[in-house]
Amino acid sequence: MKEGTKIDYDIYTLGTSIVKFNLPMEFIDSINKAYDENSENLKPYNDYLAGKIADEKLVDEILTDEMQESFLWCFQEYLNIIDYQIRYQPVLTKPWINEMKSGEYNPIHYHLSADSDIGLSSVLMLKRPDWYGGEASREEAPTNGWLEFTGGDQATLSKSQTRYDAQVGEFYVFPFTLLHAVYPFNSTAEVRRTLSYNCNLIRQEK
Repeated sequence: MKEGTKIDYDIYTLGTSIVKFNLPMEFIDSINKAYDENSENLKPYNDYLAGKIADEKLVDEILTDEMQESFLWCFQEYLNIIDYQIRYQPVLTKPWINEMKSGEYNPIHYHLSADSDIGLSSVLMLKRPDWYGGEASREEAPTNGWLEFTGGDQATLSKSQTRYDAQVGEFYVFPFTLLHAVYPFNSTAEVRRTLSYNCNLIRQEK
């Protein structure tokens, strides 16, 4: 093959798909405003979540119908993107906000539903510190405050983990069963605020 020859290629990946949507800032601002104005009156949700986070609150009552429709569209679009052959009806369940502060974290976990064995979960970055603090070692490979997914496949040449420095407006959608976690951060009084929504998938009758 001659040097400099251009070769086109496609990538085919087996396994679980994570889809990242970039949501508009006016949408993010509206959710943050509603939360800031009502957070003291929202119900704690800690007993139902894996997080080692003091402020975890249900937020269904502050999300408008339009906001909920936007989330539902993303879940439906996920199904369209992965082109799954079995058809499911996405049904929203309960959304919550995690207000993570320095030293708090979300241990590795997956999601369950009392109403469906199959579903999607999500993480929307609403607010984040400018800096997650100093790394204890290896500054060139940061993890403080990062979102990590673990697929569990340890086969040679496979990739079992992927990690994201999630930015404000990024909305990650993934199946219930995908293990995920958020690492703690330090040295800042700023918060890392995320919204998560679960969505049951109900198999449609033919």
